[in-house]
Amino acid sequence: MADSAPAKAAPKSTEGAETPKVTPPSEASLPPGSARRRSDKKQRTGPFVKYVGSASERTIQPHDWVSLTIDPGSAPHTWNLKNDFILESGEFNDEQLDYLLIDDTQPSGGHSFLEVDYDDDGNLVQVVEE
Repeated sequence: MADSAPAKAAPKSTEGAETPKVTPPSEASLPPGSARRRSDKKQRTGPFVKYVGSASERTIQPHDWVSLTIDPGSAPHTWNLKNDFILESGEFNDEQLDYLLIDDTQPSGGHSFLEVDYDDDGNLVQVVEE
């Protein structure tokens, strides 16, 4: 009696075969509203003050700075999802930076803010002073 199952073909060798190059579609060929369509955004320049606390938004008003006997400078300052919870360090004076990076802590004891910047690979990393 003959076997009715088809014979399996031997796997083809890919040695020496050239891998086809895949090129992404151009921006002009994408339909309007496409999720792949992106505008060129300039990367912000740091260093930054990043909020790492648990709130979904953190705002420090001028009266908050004054109550700490710190010059309010360009307050209010708001960290939220829209700004990736980072604000440029240049927005703060030295007293404000000292307070944010040293004195402002969470109830668990950890810091509420960190100083971060982009590394050579474009990743956001914590700035560590030596």
